[in-house]
Amino acid sequence: MSMFNKVLARFGVGNATVDTRLKQTRHRQGSLIEGEVHIQGGQVDQVVDEIYLFLVVLYHHENSQHEYVMEEFRLSEVITIGPAESKVIPFEIQLPQDTPLTTSGCPIYLKTGLDIAMAVNPDDTDGIEVIPHHNLEQVLKVIERIGFQLVSIEFEFEKYFSRHPFIQVFRFEPSGDLSSKLNMMDAVFYVGEEEMEIILLLDRRATDLLGSLEEALDLDKRSLRLQVTKEDLENDGAGVEDKLFDLIDEHSE
Repeated sequence: MSMFNKVLARFGVGNATVDTRLKQTRHRQGSLIEGEVHIQGGQVDQVVDEIYLFLVVLYHHENSQHEYVMEEFRLSEVITIGPAESKVIPFEIQLPQDTPLTTSGCPIYLKTGLDIAMAVNPDDTDGIEVIPHHNLEQVLKVIERIGFQLVSIEFEFEKYFSRHPFIQVFRFEPSGDLSSKLNMMDAVFYVGEEEMEIILLLDRRATDLLGSLEEALDLDKRSLRLQVTKEDLENDGAGVEDKLFDLIDEHSE
Protein backbone atom coordinates (compact mmCIF):
# COMPACT_ATOMS: atom_id res chain seq x y z
CA MET A 1 0.00 0.00 0.00
CA SER A 2 2.87 2.35 0.89
CA MET A 3 4.55 1.79 -2.49
CA PHE A 4 1.22 2.40 -4.23
CA ASN A 5 0.81 5.68 -2.35
CA LYS A 6 4.32 6.75 -3.38
CA VAL A 7 3.47 6.09 -7.02
CA LEU A 8 0.26 8.11 -6.67
CA ALA A 9 2.18 10.98 -5.03
CA ARG A 10 4.37 11.19 -8.13
CA PHE A 11 1.22 12.12 -10.03
CA GLY A 12 -0.02 14.52 -7.35
CA VAL A 13 -2.49 12.13 -5.75
CA GLY A 14 -2.14 12.13 -1.97
CA ASN A 15 0.69 14.63 -2.28
CA ALA A 16 1.61 17.27 0.32
CA THR A 17 -0.27 20.58 -0.02
CA VAL A 18 0.81 24.16 0.63
CA ASP A 19 -1.18 27.20 1.76
CA THR A 20 0.41 30.63 2.22
CA ARG A 21 -1.28 33.00 4.65
CA LEU A 22 -0.27 36.66 4.53
CA LYS A 23 -0.51 38.95 7.54
CA GLN A 24 -2.03 41.53 5.18
CA THR A 25 -2.51 41.80 1.43
CA ARG A 26 -1.99 45.56 0.96
CA HIS A 27 1.65 46.67 0.83
CA ARG A 28 3.67 49.74 -0.06
CA GLN A 29 6.57 49.55 -2.51
CA GLY A 30 9.66 48.60 -0.52
CA SER A 31 7.74 47.39 2.55
CA LEU A 32 8.04 44.08 4.39
CA ILE A 33 5.61 41.26 3.68
CA GLU A 34 5.00 38.91 6.60
CA GLY A 35 3.24 35.59 6.50
CA GLU A 36 3.32 31.86 7.07
CA VAL A 37 3.58 28.88 4.75
CA HIS A 38 1.38 26.03 5.98
CA ILE A 39 2.38 22.59 4.70
CA GLN A 40 0.08 19.62 5.10
CA GLY A 41 1.58 16.17 4.62
CA GLY A 42 -0.02 13.74 2.20
CA GLN A 43 -0.17 9.96 2.39
CA VAL A 44 3.58 9.28 2.41
CA ASP A 45 6.82 10.76 3.75
CA GLN A 46 8.10 13.39 1.33
CA VAL A 47 11.33 15.39 1.29
CA VAL A 48 10.83 19.06 0.43
CA ASP A 49 14.09 20.21 -1.14
CA GLU A 50 13.06 23.84 -1.25
CA ILE A 51 10.25 26.21 -0.33
CA TYR A 52 10.18 29.28 -2.51
CA LEU A 53 8.14 32.41 -3.10
CA PHE A 54 7.91 34.12 -6.47
CA LEU A 55 6.79 37.75 -6.82
CA VAL A 56 4.85 37.69 -10.09
CA VAL A 57 3.49 40.48 -12.29
CA LEU A 58 0.87 39.61 -14.89
CA TYR A 59 0.69 42.02 -17.83
CA HIS A 60 -0.44 42.21 -21.45
CA HIS A 61 1.82 43.11 -24.35
CA GLU A 62 1.38 42.65 -28.10
CA ASN A 63 -1.98 40.91 -27.69
CA SER A 64 -0.67 38.26 -25.32
CA GLN A 65 -0.51 37.75 -21.57
CA HIS A 66 2.86 37.54 -19.83
CA GLU A 67 3.73 36.21 -16.37
CA TYR A 68 6.90 37.93 -15.19
CA VAL A 69 8.81 36.86 -12.08
CA MET A 70 10.24 40.02 -10.47
CA GLU A 71 11.90 38.35 -7.50
CA GLU A 72 12.46 34.86 -6.10
CA PHE A 73 12.79 34.19 -2.37
CA ARG A 74 14.01 30.92 -0.85
CA LEU A 75 12.37 30.32 2.51
CA SER A 76 13.94 27.18 4.00
CA GLU A 77 16.42 24.39 3.72
CA VAL A 78 15.49 20.73 3.13
CA ILE A 79 12.67 19.46 5.35
CA THR A 80 10.78 16.18 5.59
CA ILE A 81 6.99 16.19 5.89
CA GLY A 82 5.36 12.99 7.18
CA PRO A 83 1.92 11.58 6.37
CA ALA A 84 -0.81 13.97 7.61
CA GLU A 85 1.86 16.05 9.40
CA SER A 86 1.44 19.83 9.58
CA LYS A 87 4.31 22.30 9.48
CA VAL A 88 4.29 26.11 9.57
CA ILE A 89 7.16 28.14 8.09
CA PRO A 90 7.03 31.85 9.05
CA PHE A 91 8.64 34.30 6.65
CA GLU A 92 9.42 37.96 6.12
CA ILE A 93 10.40 39.29 2.68
CA GLN A 94 10.93 42.78 1.32
CA LEU A 95 8.93 44.04 -1.62
CA PRO A 96 11.25 45.73 -4.16
CA GLN A 97 10.90 49.49 -4.37
CA ASP A 98 10.39 49.28 -8.13
CA THR A 99 7.47 46.87 -7.86
CA PRO A 100 4.74 48.28 -10.14
CA LEU A 101 1.58 49.59 -8.55
CA THR A 102 -1.44 47.35 -8.76
CA THR A 103 -3.87 48.50 -11.47
CA SER A 104 -6.88 46.89 -13.11
CA GLY A 105 -4.73 45.53 -15.92
CA CYS A 106 -1.79 44.53 -13.75
CA PRO A 107 -2.49 41.88 -11.09
CA ILE A 108 0.45 41.15 -8.78
CA TYR A 109 0.72 38.03 -6.67
CA LEU A 110 2.98 35.78 -4.63
CA LYS A 111 3.33 32.21 -5.84
CA THR A 112 4.48 29.67 -3.27
CA GLY A 113 5.94 26.34 -4.31
CA LEU A 114 7.38 23.19 -2.80
CA ASP A 115 10.19 21.46 -4.67
CA ILE A 116 9.63 17.73 -4.11
CA ALA A 117 11.72 15.21 -6.05
CA MET A 118 9.80 12.71 -8.22
CA ALA A 119 6.44 14.30 -7.47
CA VAL A 120 4.10 16.96 -8.81
CA ASN A 121 5.25 20.13 -7.06
CA PRO A 122 2.36 21.68 -5.11
CA ASP A 123 1.90 25.46 -5.25
CA ASP A 124 -0.33 28.25 -4.01
CA THR A 125 -1.10 31.74 -5.35
CA ASP A 126 -2.00 34.81 -3.28
CA GLY A 127 -2.83 38.21 -4.78
CA ILE A 128 -1.45 41.37 -3.21
CA GLU A 129 -2.25 45.05 -3.70
CA VAL A 130 0.82 47.26 -4.17
CA ILE A 131 0.38 50.94 -3.31
CA PRO A 132 2.88 53.82 -3.72
CA HIS A 133 6.01 54.20 -1.61
CA HIS A 134 5.55 57.03 0.94
CA ASN A 135 7.89 59.31 -1.07
CA LEU A 136 6.07 58.62 -4.34
CA GLU A 137 2.71 59.19 -2.68
CA GLN A 138 3.91 62.58 -1.48
CA VAL A 139 5.19 63.57 -4.94
CA LEU A 140 1.88 62.52 -6.54
CA LYS A 141 0.07 64.83 -4.12
CA VAL A 142 2.40 67.68 -5.04
CA ILE A 143 1.79 67.12 -8.77
CA GLU A 144 -1.95 67.26 -8.11
CA ARG A 145 -1.47 70.41 -6.03
CA ILE A 146 0.23 72.32 -8.85
CA GLY A 147 -2.62 71.58 -11.24
CA PHE A 148 -2.42 68.06 -12.70
CA GLN A 149 -4.86 65.18 -12.47
CA LEU A 150 -3.71 61.54 -12.74
CA VAL A 151 -5.77 59.91 -15.49
CA SER A 152 -3.99 56.59 -16.10
CA ILE A 153 -1.06 54.35 -15.23
CA GLU A 154 0.17 52.34 -18.18
CA PHE A 155 3.01 49.96 -19.02
CA GLU A 156 5.63 51.00 -21.56
CA PHE A 157 8.12 48.61 -23.10
CA GLU A 158 11.72 49.23 -24.22
CA LYS A 159 11.32 52.98 -23.85
CA TYR A 160 12.94 53.80 -20.53
CA PHE A 161 15.79 52.25 -18.56
CA SER A 162 14.61 49.47 -16.25
CA ARG A 163 15.88 46.13 -14.94
CA HIS A 164 12.48 44.74 -15.97
CA PRO A 165 10.93 44.41 -19.44
CA PHE A 166 8.50 47.23 -18.63
CA ILE A 167 8.12 50.52 -16.81
CA GLN A 168 4.98 52.14 -15.41
CA VAL A 169 4.16 55.51 -16.93
CA PHE A 170 1.88 57.90 -15.03
CA ARG A 171 -0.23 60.11 -17.30
CA PHE A 172 -1.54 63.45 -16.08
CA GLU A 173 -3.95 66.01 -17.55
CA PRO A 174 -3.30 69.68 -16.79
CA SER A 175 -5.94 72.02 -15.40
CA GLY A 176 -6.26 75.77 -14.92
CA ASP A 177 -3.53 77.89 -16.51
CA LEU A 178 -1.48 74.80 -17.32
CA SER A 179 -4.16 73.50 -19.69
CA SER A 180 -3.50 76.45 -22.02
CA LYS A 181 0.16 75.40 -22.29
CA LEU A 182 0.09 71.60 -22.15
CA ASN A 183 -2.00 68.79 -23.59
CA MET A 184 -0.61 66.09 -21.34
CA MET A 185 2.28 65.17 -19.06
CA ASP A 186 3.79 61.70 -18.62
CA ALA A 187 6.01 60.81 -15.67
CA VAL A 188 8.23 57.88 -14.76
CA PHE A 189 9.41 57.57 -11.15
CA TYR A 190 12.59 55.85 -9.96
CA VAL A 191 12.11 55.62 -6.21
CA GLY A 192 14.97 55.31 -3.71
CA GLU A 193 15.05 55.50 0.07
CA GLU A 194 16.77 58.89 0.12
CA GLU A 195 16.24 60.25 -3.39
CA MET A 196 13.90 59.94 -6.34
CA GLU A 197 14.51 60.54 -10.01
CA ILE A 198 11.60 61.71 -12.16
CA ILE A 199 11.50 61.63 -15.95
CA LEU A 200 8.87 64.00 -17.35
CA LEU A 201 7.54 64.14 -20.90
CA LEU A 202 5.65 67.36 -21.61
CA ASP A 203 3.25 67.42 -24.55
CA ARG A 204 3.00 71.14 -25.28
CA ARG A 205 -0.11 72.74 -26.69
CA ALA A 206 0.23 74.71 -29.96
CA THR A 207 -0.52 78.41 -29.36
CA ASP A 208 0.87 79.93 -32.57
CA LEU A 209 2.05 79.01 -36.06
CA LEU A 210 5.43 77.82 -34.84
CA GLY A 211 3.77 75.66 -32.22
CA SER A 212 1.46 74.18 -34.86
CA LEU A 213 4.44 73.32 -37.06
CA GLU A 214 6.24 71.69 -34.12
CA GLU A 215 3.11 69.68 -33.35
CA ALA A 216 2.79 68.55 -36.97
CA LEU A 217 6.43 67.44 -36.97
CA ASP A 218 6.10 65.83 -33.52
CA LEU A 219 8.59 68.33 -32.08
CA ASP A 220 6.23 69.65 -29.43
CA LYS A 221 7.34 67.22 -26.70
CA ARG A 222 9.99 67.97 -24.10
CA SER A 223 11.76 65.28 -22.07
CA LEU A 224 12.98 66.51 -18.67
CA ARG A 225 14.80 65.01 -15.70
CA LEU A 226 14.31 66.00 -12.07
CA GLN A 227 16.16 64.84 -8.95
CA VAL A 228 14.18 64.89 -5.71
CA THR A 229 16.08 64.76 -2.41
CA LYS A 230 14.95 63.90 1.09
CA GLU A 231 15.10 67.60 1.94
CA ASP A 232 12.77 68.42 -0.98
CA LEU A 233 10.12 66.19 0.61
CA GLU A 234 10.16 68.09 3.90
CA ASN A 235 7.49 70.67 4.79
CA ASP A 236 4.80 68.80 2.87
CA GLY A 237 6.96 68.60 -0.25
CA ALA A 238 7.53 72.34 -0.61
CA GLY A 239 10.90 71.83 -2.29
CA VAL A 240 9.43 69.37 -4.81
CA GLU A 241 6.63 71.79 -5.59
CA ASP A 242 9.06 74.64 -6.32
CA LYS A 243 11.31 72.46 -8.49
CA LEU A 244 8.42 70.97 -10.47
CA PHE A 245 6.63 74.25 -11.00
CA ASP A 246 9.78 76.06 -12.18
CA LEU A 247 10.83 73.23 -14.50
CA ILE A 248 7.41 72.81 -16.09
CA ASP A 249 6.89 76.56 -16.40
CA GLU A 250 10.28 76.99 -18.10
CA HIS A 251 9.72 74.25 -20.68
CA SER A 252 6.02 74.63 -21.41
CA GLU A 253 6.39 77.96 -23.23
